[in-house]
Amino acid sequence: MKVKKYQGETEEQVIEMAKKELGNDAIVLSIKKITPTGIFSIIKKPYIELTASYDENKVKLEEKPKSFFSKASSNNLDDKLKEKDNTIQRLEKRIAELESYLEKAMKSLSLEKGANNTKYKNQLVQFIYEMLVSKGVNPAVCSDILSSVDKDNNQNIDLIVKVVYNKIIEILDKAVCEDLVIEKDNKSKEAKSIVFLGTTGVGKTTTIAKLSSELIMNKGKKVGFITSDTYRIAAVEQLKTYAEILGSQVEVVYTIDDVKEKIKKLNLINDYIFFDTAGRSHKNEKNMEEIKELLKEIENPEIYLVISSTSNFEDIENIINTYSKFTKFNIIFTKIDETDTIGTILNIAHKTKNKIAYVTVGQNVPSDIEKFSGEKIAKVLLGSMYK
Repeated sequence: MKVKKYQGETEEQVIEMAKKELGNDAIVLSIKKITPTGIFSIIKKPYIELTASYDENKVKLEEKPKSFFSKASSNNLDDKLKEKDNTIQRLEKRIAELESYLEKAMKSLSLEKGANNTKYKNQLVQFIYEMLVSKGVNPAVCSDILSSVDKDNNQNIDLIVKVVYNKIIEILDKAVCEDLVIEKDNKSKEAKSIVFLGTTGVGKTTTIAKLSSELIMNKGKKVGFITSDTYRIAAVEQLKTYAEILGSQVEVVYTIDDVKEKIKKLNLINDYIFFDTAGRSHKNEKNMEEIKELLKEIENPEIYLVISSTSNFEDIENIINTYSKFTKFNIIFTKIDETDTIGTILNIAHKTKNKIAYVTVGQNVPSDIEKFSGEKIAKVLLGSMYK
């Protein structure tokens, strides 16, 4: 089976395009609306994208006609040259229109903020600053990023965006977690303990299912589960459902005294033990003490703090600072597909020394999780789509 994508203004249009070329046997995998953001929102309109799969043995796609840049197959060279000139003229006209539109957009955005609020004399730099702030990037972080391009009135958009992009990458790459035990082959006779911490509703259980599925289904490892989240019946049932599908075992701990016994039980038959802890408010000292006591019972754990990217920067910073007082951890950002302020991740990379391990981009198990990539986040901040 092969996959092909179609783009158009409406669902009906892309469906008709797929049917016409692939026939009725084609399978529609997804239909989604793509809304360009950032700089690209100025020069591109929203569009519908259809992804379809087809049997290449049944469907023979016609080869696309050769570009006018290819060697002419016709003897009528004058027609080819005329067609080429017309195409170049259309492209030059379109580029001129886009440049004019971009200039007007930057001016209007800056004027809307008011002359007194304009931070940069360079209109392009000011536009990028306002765009980054609108995506949740802290103004102080923006100032650091834009300091190297605010030296003259350079209007070369390609050069400025490239410099800004590289500066963002520089910040994010320092936060990339390179040494993930979870991705290594655990050759120890003892099961490796992986603990997931975080407040209620950030997606700990779903994240556990995604990572454990990768180990079980793609690496042939055995994973056992322990949950201390007895405050929510649904949480235990959800983990048990995932475990049943994966052919794994779940143990529930009700008191601190149960922890070592449950670890010993699962240690006999598993390569990894995943701990799903109860959601706890970082502002509640008693809750934090319970987590401290739990961690003392687990030998040499690898710890992940799961954070929803939909939370505001101040709350995330407070959560990280609270947990940092008593343990070391890597960060997993969830729900980045649900936020318009992904700049928060850049703020955290700029402000803290904690490493970011994974991000989740949807609810699908196990597919919607991937290693943290500074390059992808940078592209989102500067206007392209994440996926």
